[in-house]
Amino acid sequence: MKIEKYNPQSDLGKFKKQLSCQDVTIDEAYRKVLQERFSHGTKLGKKAYVNFVGNDTIESLDYMGIPCYNFAGNKKIKLNSAADIVNPRGVGVTWFHEHGHLIDDALGNILSDYLYEKLLNQDVLDYRISYGRKNKLKNYNQIDLAIGAELNDMRLHSAVSDLMEGLTDGKIVGVSGHGMDYWNYDQTASTDEAFAHMYECQFDNQRYKVMKKYFPRSLKYFEKKLKTMKGRVK
Repeated sequence: MKIEKYNPQSDLGKFKKQLSCQDVTIDEAYRKVLQERFSHGTKLGKKAYVNFVGNDTIESLDYMGIPCYNFAGNKKIKLNSAADIVNPRGVGVTWFHEHGHLIDDALGNILSDYLYEKLLNQDVLDYRISYGRKNKLKNYNQIDLAIGAELNDMRLHSAVSDLMEGLTDGKIVGVSGHGMDYWNYDQTASTDEAFAHMYECQFDNQRYKVMKKYFPRSLKYFEKKLKTMKGRVK
């Protein structure tokens, strides 16, 4: 992807301004990697960010727990910037993933719908069937174990591994996952996490290609729905 040249009126320029308007101080090294990651993002990802993310989204940048977006409370994000700058999933992945949750919430959870969930499950089933046929495996147990072993690279597979775990009730276990307590607790967890994962990968071409390989239909639906959203955060 072409790196966007700096222009205060461009999406990159607006992103830089939003970072500078945060109530918390963002370390310069972290700011630079976020700007670099943003500059390589898709047009859709960048537009969604500048349109639907406000200027004060971060509660803490030195949070020692699991990074999270506070849906029910102050609508802010807690993460650890020092960890995200050396993130094995990719630099800045946590920032864009949690802002994916924020955007999802700001848009009224537009993808917590039957069709998105159906497409996610259909993508998983299609991949399992095609994988089994290609590798001449006899049953789903063999297929699921093999796919789990295939999802072994944190840098590339963490998002897909997480979704596979949730969508197969823990039958496919790869390099990363929330654990079944999380998936069983929240009925909309699969669509919520799919939105955040598919949004985050808009800023990482390698992870985007992997997401498209395993979830082609649901990724297309996600992007189609996001393109239809109008308006801006005040």
